[in-house]
Amino acid sequence: MSHEDYPWRLRLHHKGYASVLVERRGRWIRFDPYEAPEGDDVSVLTWTEAERCRGVIEAIRAGGRPTVVATPPTRMWLSEKGAVDDCSPGGKVDKVKIDAIEYQPVPYATAPEAVMKAKAALLNPRLALSRLKGRAEQPKGNPLAVMLTLPDGGRLVHLNCSLHRRADPAWIDRAVALFGGADWLIVGVDYGEGEAVMEHVPRFNAKLVLIADLVNETRRDLGLPTFILTPIVDRLVEMKIAAHPFVREASFRFE
Repeated sequence: MSHEDYPWRLRLHHKGYASVLVERRGRWIRFDPYEAPEGDDVSVLTWTEAERCRGVIEAIRAGGRPTVVATPPTRMWLSEKGAVDDCSPGGKVDKVKIDAIEYQPVPYATAPEAVMKAKAALLNPRLALSRLKGRAEQPKGNPLAVMLTLPDGGRLVHLNCSLHRRADPAWIDRAVALFGGADWLIVGVDYGEGEAVMEHVPRFNAKLVLIADLVNETRRDLGLPTFILTPIVDRLVEMKIAAHPFVREASFRFE
């Protein structure tokens, strides 16, 4: 269904893991759906981590032919699993323009993180082996930061976990130039990268900032330490930024 009678301008709903549902008048858009998308919902995959692709793969295997916006290697990888109505970033889907730029993620295992992952793997070797097998099968490539431009001109930017201490300053400058002044800014926080998020978020001059939990549930599944977002949000609020935590089942509605 296309939800043409939807009463609100926008509603953002955190569905768990890295999954964010964008409700609007028209086709709904799902970032990294953990569960199979419904109806004619559009799925935007920001990376190929197992949890981010899980819902789309489930829909493909059920014969649902989901609409997917992703990088070419990801779309090719998905099409090998079944029928996909695929699109490239840079085009429009149901009058929503979808733009994206790649970024260099936090290294898979920095020295401290490698120790924690090794300990977690010893405690749950089956899950660790399954995840390593999945990583080997996934297409190579960087994650995406994404911008949706709605038919009314509103801009929703999903920065993913691009703001971290190793981020290239030139990439930050480019992202600010492209995404600055957005109506809504979703910012994921990688483990241990809160200071970098607090440093860079003010430059984006967004009207509303949602500090999103995109990694804790996966880390908890793997037996890795997690963290809370509240101190980051509190610091941003002290900087006079309209920031809010965005965690599982949280939602924000805009009229």
